[in-house]
Amino acid sequence: MTKEGPSTFAPPEIIPQRVQEKQQQQQQQQQQQGVVPYLGTFLGDLLMLHLAMGDYLEGNEINLQKRTEEYRVMREILLLQVAAKNYNLEPEERFGAWFQDMELLNENDSYSLSCQLWPQA
Repeated sequence: MTKEGPSTFAPPEIIPQRVQEKQQQQQQQQQQQGVVPYLGTFLGDLLMLHLAMGDYLEGNEINLQKRTEEYRVMREILLLQVAAKNYNLEPEERFGAWFQDMELLNENDSYSLSCQLWPQA
């Protein structure tokens, strides 16, 4: 996803020139397709970084490796958010009608159904 996704649709002003040139070549060779990332993956990465690495090193120095990794994840999220502005999604009437007709469950009914579908061990 990182190779194809976020920087493919990001605005040119935040992408280095050599990356822009490579993208233009790729766009000429194939049709662009967007990605729909799962936010939980990014949040899991951030949680893992938070738990696995300390904020400070010995001598009260800031852990730059941790900050660099956090920045990488946050930058990828930002690029994907910017890319989403370029998506042109048309609503599908059949899906909208089906979705609107769905029965709303209260919290207890939802929990009960969840336990039926995924029994606790």
